[in-house]
Order: sequence, then structure tokens, then C-alpha cells
Amino acid sequence: MMGSAASDSGGASMAAGAVFGVEVGAESVRVAVLGDGLAVLDHVQLRYPRGTLDPYAALDVVFAAIDRCVQLCATRHLSVRGMALAGSGDTLVGLDELDRPMTPVFTGPDPQTSALARRIGSTLRHATGAAPHGGSPLVRLAWFAEHGPDLLTRVARWCELKDFVLSRLTARVLADTSCASAGGLLAVAEPEWSSKALELAGIGAAQLPPLVDPTSQVPLVTEAAQLLALPALLPLVVGAAGLPLAALGMGVTAPGTAALWLGSRLVLVVLSRQPVADEVLFTQRLADGMWAVGVDLTDGHTPPAVRIDGLGRLLVAAGEALTAAGARIDRVRVDPAVLKVPMAAEIVAAALGVPVEIAPDEPPAAVGAALLAARTLGLAAGIEEAARTRHPVRTVAPDPLLSAADMERMSGSSR
Repeated sequence: MMGSAASDSGGASMAAGAVFGVEVGAESVRVAVLGDGLAVLDHVQLRYPRGTLDPYAALDVVFAAIDRCVQLCATRHLSVRGMALAGSGDTLVGLDELDRPMTPVFTGPDPQTSALARRIGSTLRHATGAAPHGGSPLVRLAWFAEHGPDLLTRVARWCELKDFVLSRLTARVLADTSCASAGGLLAVAEPEWSSKALELAGIGAAQLPPLVDPTSQVPLVTEAAQLLALPALLPLVVGAAGLPLAALGMGVTAPGTAALWLGSRLVLVVLSRQPVADEVLFTQRLADGMWAVGVDLTDGHTPPAVRIDGLGRLLVAAGEALTAAGARIDRVRVDPAVLKVPMAAEIVAAALGVPVEIAPDEPPAAVGAALLAARTLGLAAGIEEAARTRHPVRTVAPDPLLSAADMERMSGSSR
């Protein structure tokens, strides 16, 4: 049975200043700036260069996005109190003995890794809680183990793109337990690398960064501070995976609230006090004893593959799976990106039979990272209190007059 977060209301207090949430995604960088009362002051998105992504080129984009937000704070006479990072959970970089990149940034699925993910199937779901997909580090490493073993042995250390960015900000390569969980390499119940996953990936724990809690703090090194016009030793929170942080950034902590989020995949997720590992649900660690538990509605396909004619059927099945695991769904917070699907809010409300709350048009994972920074730096009492500062912009109630034909259409094929 799933546990639940506390539901009492409360506000967040924050002295004059700002915190940043920096989402190091697979295709772009998003930075959210939160000010007094944890209100979103602004947010920035910059895309990486097209084509094969060089880690240093990605780093330049991250620094440029942070710099824009530093300038914004300067014009408002706001000091920067700290920042936290969010990772995508589906990037991979190989480093040498001096932590210099040896490979490009591997991002997203391709036909070969997608085929391998289907073959792996549910082999490790009970061990890691992760749903294998073609873009996950686990599957990418397993593909190298089969088709490029020389590369595995030449690389001294494998890490996420976020970990590489962190190393250039703090001179330390660290892996947080949340991104490790999202990447399919962490044990589901304990914050340690999964021996079964490492065996499949063909590497040892020595070829991965040290594991730390997402709330761990490391200081900004002088060189990075000078480049970004930030104070030396500024506290940087290691951060977590994009999906659980997106749920946090959309205000999902209260029991009964779920999130429908469109990132690299379309997922329905709740935050739980217990991990769940079964054939349908996936689990990703967050922090403070909380996990994101959910269902991948895209089933390994890219989000555009989910259309109105199949979205309702997928949501009904996902809601039933979460309910069977002990989750109560009384309302759903919806990422505005989901609304690119016509009538998405109405379909979600009808399929799950609950009100749909539209989240603000803000980058949810970056906002969630900033909330995690606020919690870690003592600017909010906890992540639950921080999340309660997020409010929907409008609510869509289930339509009791939805026709039988509409319901039948929602039960159709998703492809």
C-alpha cells in the first residue's frame, strides 16, 4: 500500500533573493528563477546545437542560460542564494581518468537500443523499479556491452550529462540517487547501484560516480563563479531526476493528486512514501523519503504517438494500475505541454473521472529543482511545503454530458 505525504497547508518563507533550478535536459537547458515566496520570476530555455552533441557544447549552453538569469537578478537587485540541478535520466557521457569527455552525449532512443529495451523487457523492473526504454543509460550501456565492449573498457567513468555539468561547476563528479534511479541503474529499495543492472550493463561500480543524496550541497568553484558573476562557494544542490522534480514543480505532494507530464515520455505519476516495483508501474527516487510512481503512457514511443483516439484508454488503464497499488487519485495536475493534444484536458477529466488542474506555463522540472534548492538551503521547511506554493491556473471538471460515442472513441487504438 502506498504511503502519502502530509496534506496540511502552509506557506513558504524566503528572504530577499533568488534560487535557480537548472534543468539539464536531453535537448535543451531550462532555468527557473524563484524569488520571494517562491514565486517564479522568470524562466529561460536554450537549445543545444543540432546534430551530435559535444559535452562542452552542451556545457556552453548551460552556462549561457544561467548567465541570462544572473543578469535578470542583477537588474532586479536580487542576490542569488543558490541553485539545484535537474537531470533527464536518459543521457550518457563517457569520461577518461581525468574526467574529460571521451564520447559525445548519447541522448534518446534509436532503433537498436529500442529493440534491446524490448528484449530486456521486465527483467530488472523488480530489482530497479525502472521501465527500460531505448534512451536509458542502462539500455545504452547494455547495448555497448553487446556491440562495443572495447568502448566500455576504455571509458574510465560513465555519467549523466548533468553529472558532467556539475563537475565543471564544482570540480566533483557525483551521481545523485534520483537520476541513478531514473536511469535504471539503482536498486529500488536501497540507495546503491544495482548489481543486476551493472551486470547487464557490463560495467562495475568503479566506472560510475560516487552516489550522493539529491539534497547534498557542494560549493561553486572560483573559476565557474567568475565566469557566471556569482559568489564563490555559492551552495549548489546536486539535484534529482526531471520527472519527480516536475511533479514537485507542478505542486504534486498532497495525497490524491497525480501529475500528467510530457517530457521525453508522457507519464501519469504520483508521489509516494514507498517505492513500487511491478510489471506495469515504474519508480524513481526523489528525496526526503519520497518516490515518483507512475505509468509510461507512451510505451517506449515518442509522445506524438499518443493521440486523442487512444489517450483515454491509456489513462483509464494507468489510473487502474495506480489505484491497485494503493494510490488515490482525486485530481490531476496537467503540464501545459500535454495540451498540445487536442481536447487533452477534457479527455483526462473524463477518463479518470476527476478534475484536471492546468499547471502554469512554466518549466516544471526546473521549477521543481528550484524548490528542492529552497528546501535544502532552509528557505522552505520541506519539499511538501515548497510544492504547496504552486497553484493551477484553471480547472477542468469531468463533463457529465460526454457522449457514448466520445467514450467509445477514447477506448480506441493509441497508434
